[in-house]
Amino acid sequence: MTNTRPNVALDGRYSMVETAALLGVDRRTIYRWRKSGYLKQKRRRFNNRPFITGREIIKIFEVCN
Repeated sequence: MTNTRPNVALDGRYSMVETAALLGVDRRTIYRWRKSGYLKQKRRRFNNRPFITGREIIKIFEVCN
């Protein structure tokens, strides 16, 4: 995981790959965090794809560091 705080918009919507890149972890780590409940996801209405808000990214960053 990266030591610098990710530069994200709190209300921004980020894909799983973008979230992994911002936090400096593998995308499978993001999947495990979602599955275990550490990282909450939402779904887009028009295509049902999951996304993570910037607020959640900052929250997980602060917990892990």
